[in-house]
Amino acid sequence: MSATKLIVVLAAALVLLPAAVWAATPGATRLEGRLPDNAAVVSIDQTRGTVLDALSAIARQTGYTLVVTAPESATSRPLVLQVSKRPAGEVLDLVLEAGALRASFADGVLRVRSDAGVAGDSWRERRRERRGRHGSERVRFGESITVGADETLDKAVAIGGSVTIAGHVRRDAVAIGGSVTLLPGARVEGDAVAIGGTVSVPDGATLEGDNVSLGGPIPTMAGSAAGWVAGGRPRLRGMFGFAARATRAILLYVVALVVAVAFPAALARTRQYLIERPGLSALGGLAIVLGFVPLCVLLAVTIIGIPLIPVAAMLLAALLVFGFTVSASWLGDRLPVGGDEKTPMKTVALGGVLLAVVGLIPWLGTTVLILAAAISAGAALLSRFGRRPAVVTV
Repeated sequence: MSATKLIVVLAAALVLLPAAVWAATPGATRLEGRLPDNAAVVSIDQTRGTVLDALSAIARQTGYTLVVTAPESATSRPLVLQVSKRPAGEVLDLVLEAGALRASFADGVLRVRSDAGVAGDSWRERRRERRGRHGSERVRFGESITVGADETLDKAVAIGGSVTIAGHVRRDAVAIGGSVTLLPGARVEGDAVAIGGTVSVPDGATLEGDNVSLGGPIPTMAGSAAGWVAGGRPRLRGMFGFAARATRAILLYVVALVVAVAFPAALARTRQYLIERPGLSALGGLAIVLGFVPLCVLLAVTIIGIPLIPVAAMLLAALLVFGFTVSASWLGDRLPVGGDEKTPMKTVALGGVLLAVVGLIPWLGTTVLILAAAISAGAALLSRFGRRPAVVTV
């Protein structure tokens, strides 16, 4: 080999060698700067956690200050990591690689940012993250919402989930089938509304609007149904407990008696409509039950409609209670007890006792009560509470 060829080969090797080394060690390029030679060894046993959890564990064991500016879409990725007494730099490379992140180290501060060159961090994720930081509407179906301490949103709505706020919401925070929780330092300029849950505002949190929460059997049932329709898990365990069923039975029975005393004429006319038009009444009840969740969703995505959600829930509760009373009256009139002349009060008392006992049966009892109340509520709505008589062709 001539001297000229040898020089060309050596020059090419010198040019390609750094690239080959870089390609062989991709993780090394994720850290800018160098960790101290006396960096502590790290042990992590993380079977359930995220990339951010692993970074926090590294910072905690090494004593470094951790600053993360990467988007939540990258740091919240699930990560299973089990290492024992390994160098901090080696473990850090593994975590950065798993989260598609980059880091720099200087003066005891470890700064972690996103890797703009990674395809997984799509432009849609970056755009959604920017919008979330500077104020947008966040609506989730079948899952909960968490507003971080550094986030500012215009509105937060969870259908079938809860809303937890540590940052700033300029307008309303709404949870259907869940609770609204403000953490210390949080600020909500509008209303906080929870249907089927509670609104929690501790010391240090600011709620400038109204605090509206609707619990109890009917709103909780509606909220759980919203969560089920939206894809979440219905929260029905507490509602189907024996104590809750017994309390519900007693409450419905007492309210039904009050309705029978206050509105005997409307009760009798609605019962007659139910007898003459049972099929139409059942369709009306089905429309009421199935239409409530879409109505709440429609109201939740509008500014004006959010304050109307509690009103809609209370109207549904009143309609179902009246329907329960009508069903109790119809059932009590057909029981072979109580004599020939039965007053509206007596029929409701007899039928209400039977429905209350059936309502104590786990799962089945609640289903029977919902069907009985819904069908009669359909009759009440279609007949305008007895003002419109049923038209029967002979």
